[in-house]
Amino acid sequence: AMNNLAIAYVDRIRGDRADNIERAIAAYQQALTVRTQSAMPAEWAETMMNLATAFADRIRGDRADNIEQAIAVYQQALTVMTQSDVPVKWAQTMNNLANAYRNRIRGDRADNIEQAIAACQQALTVMKQSTMRVEWAETMMNLAAAFAERIRGDRADNIEQAIAAYQQTLIVMTRSDMPVRWATIMNNLGVVHYSRIRGDEAENVEQAIYYYQQALEVWTREAFPMEHRDGFRNLVLLFFGEKRWAEAYWTCLDAIAVGLDIFAAAYSDAGRINAIKQTGQLYTRAAYSALQLEQYSDALVQLEMGKAQLLAEAQSLSDANLVLLDNDERACLQGLREQIKVLEYEARLPQDNPARRDDRAISNDLRDARAKMRSLINELRAKYPDFMPEGLGLADLLANIPADGALVAPLFTTQGSAVFIVPGDVSEVTAEHVLMLDDFTLDDLSAITRSYNGEPGWLRYYMDYRFNGADASRLFYGIDDVTHRLWRAFVGQIHERLETLGVQRVLLMPQGDSNLVPLHAAWREVGGMRCYFMNDYIITYTPSMAALAAAKRKPMQGEGALVVGVSKYETMNDLPNTRAEAESIASLFGTEALLDGDASVGTVRERVPGKAFVHLSCHGGFGWGGDAFASALYLGNDESLPLPQIIAHLDTDAARLVVLSACETGIVDFHNIPDEFVGLPAGFMQAGAQAVVSSLWAVEDRSTALLMERMYKDIRDESNPMEPAQALRAAQFWLRDATVREIGDYYESYLRPRMSELEAADAFIEIMKRAAPDEKPYSHPFYWAAFTYNGV
Repeated sequence: AMNNLAIAYVDRIRGDRADNIERAIAAYQQALTVRTQSAMPAEWAETMMNLATAFADRIRGDRADNIEQAIAVYQQALTVMTQSDVPVKWAQTMNNLANAYRNRIRGDRADNIEQAIAACQQALTVMKQSTMRVEWAETMMNLAAAFAERIRGDRADNIEQAIAAYQQTLIVMTRSDMPVRWATIMNNLGVVHYSRIRGDEAENVEQAIYYYQQALEVWTREAFPMEHRDGFRNLVLLFFGEKRWAEAYWTCLDAIAVGLDIFAAAYSDAGRINAIKQTGQLYTRAAYSALQLEQYSDALVQLEMGKAQLLAEAQSLSDANLVLLDNDERACLQGLREQIKVLEYEARLPQDNPARRDDRAISNDLRDARAKMRSLINELRAKYPDFMPEGLGLADLLANIPADGALVAPLFTTQGSAVFIVPGDVSEVTAEHVLMLDDFTLDDLSAITRSYNGEPGWLRYYMDYRFNGADASRLFYGIDDVTHRLWRAFVGQIHERLETLGVQRVLLMPQGDSNLVPLHAAWREVGGMRCYFMNDYIITYTPSMAALAAAKRKPMQGEGALVVGVSKYETMNDLPNTRAEAESIASLFGTEALLDGDASVGTVRERVPGKAFVHLSCHGGFGWGGDAFASALYLGNDESLPLPQIIAHLDTDAARLVVLSACETGIVDFHNIPDEFVGLPAGFMQAGAQAVVSSLWAVEDRSTALLMERMYKDIRDESNPMEPAQALRAAQFWLRDATVREIGDYYESYLRPRMSELEAADAFIEIMKRAAPDEKPYSHPFYWAAFTYNGV
């Protein structure tokens, strides 16, 4: 019974796909407690085969790990399902194993495809068309897919073999007898015809369109929403690749609409993130297609719609947006909001955490809570037309651009790129507000942010420094190289356009991998000296215009500051300057800093609410294992404050500014959904902060302490206080340009009195011995450019 229940979950179309697969895995594992290898070897092997398939399709967890687990479980099943004893079951398992090898991430890609082909061909020695028509056709379909992806051999021959194999399967998998399988083959024939080398190119394209459209006749939006989305997405890739802009644009909108349905139906973290991931690039393609059609305003709206959707949803439910509701309605919505936050936090806990229930219990509660939330929101929208509008309209988007500034919003695609440069005094977007970069593609951006053809990009430089033992000088060179390449690639052209507008402020809304790099530190040479982008403008960042609008709506209600400094650690290296940094900043607010062991996670959580400024000086780190939700701050007693806990339990609703004076606090998810801005800054914004200062790399303790103290000194200057973004910029300039003598004097005056004699003496000697008194020890952007300002 449990085995059959698991099969039903795997085949389920409705509901949250990620959760359905988890339920199937749990049911198979439960079945295996009865179907043991010793007592019921045949049934055990069948369940193992099904379990392996569920792991191969799994959405939660690490994709590479899941496929490795699938391969291992298939191979275990084959110890019982031998070709001599149960040839049919053996062949079915070999067919499934072929799929797992074709999708394998680890190992050599070419080898994996060859193993997939070999496994299919072995299965076909048993599965004959004359005796096992359906099984033969399924194996031929998998063999065709492997040939379509084959690396070895002649590429044109491989594609022809794939087409021939797909055509053979249609003998059995007809539309009348097996419509769903037939639709899958039609879709796959579309893919291989679009990549076909032989034949007439135009005919191949039209043939591909025909096959895709045939598949969509079966894959309807109502019956097969995920397949319907994927079919439209394939059409988008074709139309976009062929620069058929009108067809690409309208097909994008169709695919996006289905994707939103799937997102609305998902209730688990993994399901919601996967739904966004599957439609992520559709928004940028829609925007770029709209630009080619000269629909400039709509292009900007489409770009905005695809950004930070999870954050926008959370911010739309903040208390500042509930003023339209009566007390009972507000209380009900707040209760559901908090219930969902707690359940999401529980779901993100490690599996072995005793506070975590099993997946099924959490998923059931999440499904019910989200269903109630959707129902209540729909009722309230019907009652209050202005409540929680879906997306930010053009007028609201433009209204949130600074009056004395301009929005700079790049978009990068496979066919070219563009940058919106929109001043704050316009009512529509026109051609003059768009910088077209037709020859700069997504691959060109990746060459700068990652690497390309052996030439290192930012992540390669940083990962070598962070994990592979590269010297700091290599990272310094990498920062110089990447920021100069950014200027030459597109920042320089942005600067030229901005000069004609005469603006003072730039609001940057990065897209994709450009979130990873310090765009504000892009530079060119002027008179033999470096001139940085931020020299000319006060530059702030935002994950989306909706996030900025939500932050602006928040009332300024906080008072005072919570200043945390953790310098002593048991399991990490000490940070000798953080205590002095915290005490110095706290003195500017007339308060006491929360230090070392007193700065536990619990105490910080208790003291954050109501504070206008929250300063956290400690260790921090990004979730490098592929899970941005593992990003964390490390507080007193080595306690971790991870991103899920920040979202669920921290109340920064009164905070004008949260400063994360720690390493890697500004790095966001670049593995899965880069435009969602998943990371610590978004976590604090979701918790209520209006603005967050965070770092793009591992920063130096001493220079950071100097930078932060200087920033707050300007914010708290009674005679001429600076706004936070301006103060950060001024502090960065000061640190960059200060001489050894000036830094030594400053250190002596502000930080030394708050350090032990030994630490102060060591620090002072280190500063003074670096160079001659008039040299500038912190001039390199490594020391000051890591910090960015997100928000109002």
